[in-house]
Amino acid sequence: MKKVQFGTEVVLQNERNNGYIILRYYLLESPVGFGYSELKSYGMEITRTDRKPGLQDMNECKQIEGVFFDIEEAIAFIADIKKHRVMPEKLCGALEGYIKERVRKQREKCGFGVKK
Repeated sequence: MKKVQFGTEVVLQNERNNGYIILRYYLLESPVGFGYSELKSYGMEITRTDRKPGLQDMNECKQIEGVFFDIEEAIAFIADIKKHRVMPEKLCGALEGYIKERVRKQREKCGFGVKK
């Protein structure tokens, strides 16, 4: 699996304890077929590092592999979750919402569920 950081990290200040949160977003690329095909699948990873003065860093990570087969769609999704500063624990919910919206749009496009 190939892991590429998506742009620069996002830093959020935590005024309560003079600390800050660092969010990093990654694109994950995995081969499908392991040498029998050029097809690749794409996923994402979010890492969160909490830094507080005088304390050890606290790290959290969530990754989901093999969600997309179109790199442009994977990049668009990662750009969206980065823009909205999605935390690792919210990744599954964000992906579920994205997929539901894509299915809804596709159904409308095909005329399913449209009352006449």
